Amino acid sequence: MNKKKVIVIDPDKCVGCHSCEMACSLKNFQKCSPLLSRIRIQEFRDVNTFIPIVCQACEDATCIKVCPMGARIRLESGAVVTNESACIGCRACIYACPFAAPVINLETGKTMTCDLCGNEAEPWCVKSCTMQGALKFVSKEQVSKDLSRKFAWKLKEQFQPQQLTEEKDGPGFSWG
Repeated sequence: MNKKKVIVIDPDKCVGCHSCEMACSLKNFQKCSPLLSRIRIQEFRDVNTFIPIVCQACEDATCIKVCPMGARIRLESGAVVTNESACIGCRACIYACPFAAPVINLETGKTMTCDLCGNEAEPWCVKSCTMQGALKFVSKEQVSKDLSRKFAWKLKEQFQPQQLTEEKDGPGFSWG
């Protein structure tokens, strides 16, 4: 059984090197141009924060629903992409996407999003993210486990409950 995989982003690790953008444009267009990349780095330089933006292939993808030409489709891999022969460049998918992931291909005027590099074992953007490992390619099940674990640790750090004793405080409670 082939498990669906997704690109997971850890914005805390992104250093804004843009190697993911270069790798994507090189893979898809044989050019190193961030304008032809299907992943983009959103920069917030005043707070030294860089956030990679890539299609999240939503289960209930709004971009598929709003496309008047039916050009937005889901591939077997789970990736949501544009059928360029059907796309009229109306940009409805861009406006509907909560992540603003679809981008305009300036050469064709049509939208494009990540196709997970087709039949590659790992997308080029993930392979190129070697500085801090801000991008990972993992199964959807692993994403859920990792997010739950991360959230639990944040709660533990935030609340730091004291260990209680039954004699003094009633039924005991401990994170240990």
